[in-house]
Amino acid sequence: MKSLLYIFLFFAFTVGIAQEAIIEKPNQFSYGIVMGGNFYNIANNNTDNAYIPEDISPSFVIGVYGEYNFTKNIGVKIDANYYNKDFLFDIKDKLITMNFVDFSANFKYDFGETYREGFYLIGGPKISVIADADSENEDVKHHFETLNLGAQLGFGWRIYKYFDLQTKLEYEVTPFFKLDNGDSSNFFNAIVTLNIDIAKMIK
Repeated sequence: MKSLLYIFLFFAFTVGIAQEAIIEKPNQFSYGIVMGGNFYNIANNNTDNAYIPEDISPSFVIGVYGEYNFTKNIGVKIDANYYNKDFLFDIKDKLITMNFVDFSANFKYDFGETYREGFYLIGGPKISVIADADSENEDVKHHFETLNLGAQLGFGWRIYKYFDLQTKLEYEVTPFFKLDNGDSSNFFNAIVTLNIDIAKMIK
């Protein structure tokens, strides 16, 4: 519940800034809602302490974003997303469920004649926070690294005047699990989302 509260506080803050930005500099600031799926896998550098996804089904992603364009082609997009991951501790076949809040700040290059029209590339850093982790009703968050850093690269398309279809590939540079003997595990993600431009809808 705290994770959801953080997202809504971030969204409220984004909306507050947007009100001023839209009045002072029309068509340069936007904000909206993110919905989609996260397809993920795990890279393990060992076999004794390995984690594997429970299945290939994506987890549901929900979040918000704020976006500002400096020119007709170049801008910055910041988002906060909430989702969960289910995976197994391989040697014990033990199911673990984690909930995450991700914050990312991406540079965006739009190939359209004007910003927010047509195809674009996007990329930048992200911070992933493990909000909670449990296994068989037991809190296991302390076994993992709470804060992880990653890199994103992707593309998108404004398929309709209010909607962007976006795909981002992610690799978490820091492991979510590591031991003193060097064993570690990192997440790979492919996030496919629909971004809804609320600022443009309510103009």
